[in-house]
Amino acid sequence: MTDEQQRAPGGYYSGKNKIPDIKTFVQNLDKDKRLRDQRLDDSQKTGRVQGDAKPHQATRAGKEGTLKTVTDPTTGKEVKIEDVDTDYMKAVENPQLSVPNANLGKEASVKTDSSQANPEYARNQDITAPPDPVASGSTSDVPIHGEKTNILFHPTPSVSYEPMFAALETRAGALCIGVLAAIVILGKMFGGSLKGLIPTGICIASGIWLWMKEVVRSGREVEWSSEQSRGETAVANLLPESVEWMNTLLGMVWGLINPDMFASVADTLEDVMGASVPGVIENVRVAEINQGNNPIRILSLRALPDTHVKELKDSIHAENKKTKDPQEAAADEEGGDYYNIEAAFAYHAKPSGPDSSSKARNMHMQLVFYLGIKGLFGVPLPIFVELQGLVGTVRIRLQMTPEPPFLKNLTFTLMGLPQVQAGCIPMVQKGVNILNLPLISNFVNYAIGAAASMYVAPKSMSIDLGAILQGDDVQKDVLALGVMWIRIHRARGLSKQDRRGSKGGGSDPYINLSFSKYGKPMYCTRVITDDLNPIWEETAALLVMPEYIKADEQLSVELWDSDRSSADDIVGKVELSMQKMIQHPGKMFPQVSKLQGMEAESEMPGELHWEVGFFGKPQLRPALRTDGKNRNLPKQLEDKEELQDEKGTLDNEEKDAVAHTPPDPLWPSGICSVIVHQIVNLELENIQGSNGNRKGREYEPAKPAGENTDETSKNLPSSYCTILFNDQLVYRTRAKVVSSKPIFNAGTERFMRDWRSGIVTITVRDQRHRQHDPILGVIPLKLSDVLQTSSQVTRWWPLDGGIGFGRVRISLLFRSIETRLPPNMLGWDVGTFEFTSERILALGYHAHAKLKMRTGGSTGVIGRTQCRSLPEGDGMFFDIAKKNGKNNVRLPVKYRYRSPVVFEFHTTGKRGAAAYAMIWLHHLVDNTVTDINIPIWTTKAGARLTQNYVTEENIKAKEVPGLEDLEEVGRMQFRCQFKAGTDEDHEHFVMDNDSRETYETWEACLAEGVREQKVDKELPPTVQEMHDRSLTEGRDVLKEADHEERNKWLTKDRKSWSGAFSHDPKAYMDSAGRKRAEPGQEKPIHDPYDPSSDDDNISEASSSDTEDLGIHDAQKANGANGQDHAPQGQEDKAAEQHQANVNKKTEKRKHRGMLQWKPVRNLAFAKDEAKFSMRRIQNKMTGGLGGREPGVETET
Repeated sequence: MTDEQQRAPGGYYSGKNKIPDIKTFVQNLDKDKRLRDQRLDDSQKTGRVQGDAKPHQATRAGKEGTLKTVTDPTTGKEVKIEDVDTDYMKAVENPQLSVPNANLGKEASVKTDSSQANPEYARNQDITAPPDPVASGSTSDVPIHGEKTNILFHPTPSVSYEPMFAALETRAGALCIGVLAAIVILGKMFGGSLKGLIPTGICIASGIWLWMKEVVRSGREVEWSSEQSRGETAVANLLPESVEWMNTLLGMVWGLINPDMFASVADTLEDVMGASVPGVIENVRVAEINQGNNPIRILSLRALPDTHVKELKDSIHAENKKTKDPQEAAADEEGGDYYNIEAAFAYHAKPSGPDSSSKARNMHMQLVFYLGIKGLFGVPLPIFVELQGLVGTVRIRLQMTPEPPFLKNLTFTLMGLPQVQAGCIPMVQKGVNILNLPLISNFVNYAIGAAASMYVAPKSMSIDLGAILQGDDVQKDVLALGVMWIRIHRARGLSKQDRRGSKGGGSDPYINLSFSKYGKPMYCTRVITDDLNPIWEETAALLVMPEYIKADEQLSVELWDSDRSSADDIVGKVELSMQKMIQHPGKMFPQVSKLQGMEAESEMPGELHWEVGFFGKPQLRPALRTDGKNRNLPKQLEDKEELQDEKGTLDNEEKDAVAHTPPDPLWPSGICSVIVHQIVNLELENIQGSNGNRKGREYEPAKPAGENTDETSKNLPSSYCTILFNDQLVYRTRAKVVSSKPIFNAGTERFMRDWRSGIVTITVRDQRHRQHDPILGVIPLKLSDVLQTSSQVTRWWPLDGGIGFGRVRISLLFRSIETRLPPNMLGWDVGTFEFTSERILALGYHAHAKLKMRTGGSTGVIGRTQCRSLPEGDGMFFDIAKKNGKNNVRLPVKYRYRSPVVFEFHTTGKRGAAAYAMIWLHHLVDNTVTDINIPIWTTKAGARLTQNYVTEENIKAKEVPGLEDLEEVGRMQFRCQFKAGTDEDHEHFVMDNDSRETYETWEACLAEGVREQKVDKELPPTVQEMHDRSLTEGRDVLKEADHEERNKWLTKDRKSWSGAFSHDPKAYMDSAGRKRAEPGQEKPIHDPYDPSSDDDNISEASSSDTEDLGIHDAQKANGANGQDHAPQGQEDKAAEQHQANVNKKTEKRKHRGMLQWKPVRNLAFAKDEAKFSMRRIQNKMTGGLGGREPGVETET
């Protein structure tokens, strides 16, 4: 992946835009500029400048007779002025610099010298510098040319101590080595122990070295003070070519700048250091940053032609090509004039004493290093960091416009990495500059360098000044171009990887989807054990980012063999060119691919049956346009501007449409972006209450109230945020240590199957040691409630449901993609399978059995006591009528779209299951009662039957090999539904800390009443009304559609664009691999479940797609809720008990009762960690069915 060459403010960190760290930091200097400067220096030494220099001639620019004395309104002093003559234009047409002859190697009647004292130096400088009169024979006029034209020609009145500093460091180094050797050798001669002598010697030698570095630093401060003296003299003598006027202005303004302007700098440094800290440092935070009253200095300032900022222009052009359409980019680049400027800047600290007030004069910040072990403990070590030196060069490109404020864009780049030197002193009464020790010096200075390297040429930062003036950091579009939709059907004829294995087995395959250059798994199927012909029938949606296309990424579909005790083995892979795939959007392409090996042009046994398609973002429909106002406000307040959501800058039609058009019901699936910007007024609740003696305080408040007034305090939380999409943990931010105003600017983008039922939950937690991280607050955002008039919302939400207070600024954005999934594919992955009938019938099955059930994440049992014979004598039934709260069989599900509910019939005297039945959960529609009638099978290969996607329709394709003994012995009938979302049953199947925190978040939302028990699919009434009207009238996408297509949407009985989800892709292809029929729209040309390679039934007139998709496989390389019927009294008692349990859990979550004491929380943490560790060991020993699942995304 190529690094981003141009950055813009307002971006956010994510798993793809990670925080820079020191490990990956590479210093990059502009070598070309050094070579150019060297050539100019050489030309000056050879006399080129002298040849152009002419003795200074006094000029008179004013008109005769216009000289007069007036009072200057700026200074209040008497000055002489005169009207400007036309001869003054000569200075513009042929600009000259008055350079002292001493600098040109010529004889000078008067000159300045660094050995002169200030009064003499000031007088000589005054009579050898413009304006006239100038001492005769002291200066020459030099034309301004060449890149390295320096306007400060007067030598600094100081003495260079650098040779002495170098000699001092050399001798001090030798002295330190000699002292260390002497202590060790002499101590050993007199019987000392090396264990004590070596540390003692190192400490003494380090002390000598640190003392020497402090002497050198003090000497450099004296040197710098002489430069300041030169600058003050230049101001006093009114040197017109000097930039001291700007330094004087900076000196006045510097102390007036609000330190909050440097908050983003502190946040970036904190992120870089937090991502780079060694293991002995638990965490780090920037407690304070302040510019002091010692300003930065401008050394030189000059304008540049466009030829000197070519890299900057190329960077701007590349960014415009990526983010704007060609017409808009051309208008931006050609509209308006550009002004280029280069500035050399420097900073040096003033000498500071031991008191804090003198230290505060310089630019500084306060760091807090938490020494310890991550997750266990951290001892705070406050460090005072003083910026001692900074030197650099920056080039700025300003785009001017004829409209106020006459500035549109500003782009800047650093010409090489600035030289930075900082000093760190422990915040004690007397501290030593420990930065001079190599480890600390490298860490702090490299952290600053890593942050600055993001803007070193050829990289740059572009700032939209118009957007900055309007405060626009609102994102108007998702980063992804669209979605790559992949359906994995099956594999055939895989190679045997294990020595052991049954007939048709010998491998435990699973499929991993990733990008070939990125390498990280993006999706992973379940593992099917002991099978060489697995049938998965799984779907995945991968976001396609612009950087993937620019880097020519390949979609890599890899088959692996899962091994319990060793590394997994590769079975084969198939690759697809994403650049070619996105050229054919809007439809699926069935594929039968020969597997290739890891090496180029190698081949592996087997073939993969799968489908792939790319789906982009449609245009927002004008028929759904609204006024963009917040519908949650009362009618009387809807028109108040100050109560509306932030819209940012709407400078084109697309941004305006996003801000005024809600998500489209025609395209319910899409990409959802969530960004957590910052939290303000964050503080912990006083959980101990108003205890203490009230005597003498009878009229005081029981506890503190109002907004938090402390920005940093030991009582503030170390907060971080987690993001849940439909109750699945997908993102975790970095922790911001001990702050009431943490800035995150982090987020993620994910595919969401249906925005009408989607819920995004942001949880803010406090990072704790040796206890569970408590919830500070939760913010559940139901998209259908939030996005009623707009596809994007940026708003402040209050924290609720935890032990903290504060407000969070969050941006939520949804963009649809052009996919029409069937209703059963628009559901949640997390939910609960439940029966809605009072009986489970087993027709034709006559054994008295116990029924065991299992699915992805849970198990359940119906005992033999509930199994009875049907009165008709044609089978058995299981009584599951709810009685006194019993027989309520419900199975929590974690991976709904890859899991079945497996029913096992266990009879007396038989080991293992006697019969099986299965219902695959992706056949069910969320919250819809469905009648089920499935076969009951017997086979010796129970694992193969239940792990593969086997149904009545495709059983013939799986019987041989491996299921030859499969026999249907009865039918199973019942009613059921899949209830979307988390509920109380998920608590019993918490397996790790992530699932515990997810369940705890749901509990907090439910307890605070900000979320309902049931997840319903809702459409805002205004959107529903506009949508229905647009389908029957006006100019819309369906107006020209045929009658059948329009009825499909009006009746809400639409089908998938990709056909039945169980059809084999080969059924729509001929023997040459060409698509001959459109899945879901045309009849398959072969058996849809067990297709042959016979082309006899294919006519030449059949449609054929010949698009090149860039597939690289071995062949191509080589060529409604149930109701309880319990009595009313029992219902009341059960409700009371349930409410008591809810209250108890709320007290636990909010650290009330016993949990207000830290030792109790420590014990609860230790208990849960031990339980989770045992489960991890158990899964490692027994082997789970999960592949290489992608982890939770984060920006570090």
